[in-house]
Amino acid sequence: MPKSVVPIESNPEIFTALAHKLGVSPLLEFHDVFSISESDLLAMIPNPAYALVLLFPLTVDYEAQRKEQDAQRPTYANENLSVRWVKQTIKNGCGFYALLHAALNLPDSLVLYNSQVQSLKKASVSGRGPLSVAEVSELVERMESKAYDDLAQQGSTAAPDADEDVLFHFLCFVKGRDGHIYELDGRRNGPVDLGEFEGESADIVSQEKVRGKIQYYMDNADEANKHNFSIMALAPGYD
Repeated sequence: MPKSVVPIESNPEIFTALAHKLGVSPLLEFHDVFSISESDLLAMIPNPAYALVLLFPLTVDYEAQRKEQDAQRPTYANENLSVRWVKQTIKNGCGFYALLHAALNLPDSLVLYNSQVQSLKKASVSGRGPLSVAEVSELVERMESKAYDDLAQQGSTAAPDADEDVLFHFLCFVKGRDGHIYELDGRRNGPVDLGEFEGESADIVSQEKVRGKIQYYMDNADEANKHNFSIMALAPGYD
């Protein structure tokens, strides 16, 4: 995969096609999430949702806060196997990394045998111990790119150039194997632990900690971007 890619649109059909190409079970699809607070709209999402992908506007305040927070905690060493996280090294590839974070943290039964996702999951817990962040990043960069390039050109809006600076960013929320909720963003220096998952369900949409973090991003957007958000859930298909 090149070091810079065309940004992918926040579109469930495009994300689903790419997820299936990488090895996510055809039983799962991405779905638009139209509200994080209205129960009728939340009920439209098939249960359980295993991951939420958020697209949000980058602001000067957010960037300053992100850098300050990461400076106060150690760089992730890929030793915490409760959650799989990949450092973003491809410009404008945040949508790909958000999708990959969702896929890498699925139960093994929802990932196809001998797929790219399964291979990366196995590599991250190889017999000699966890791969380094750099080693995992190198594997990701070598993943087949043709499907991504084709899909990135699809969508309802014209795709920007690969080298263009884009002021929107994707991240992902998942449940870790330790029963905690994680915010996964390849631009950070590791996973962000949001605390314990509440209840027995695997449904990430049901979690108040996730809804609260999304609401935080919405509340802190500037006036020009306060409505420029998109949320998708990775969950069973309707069929």
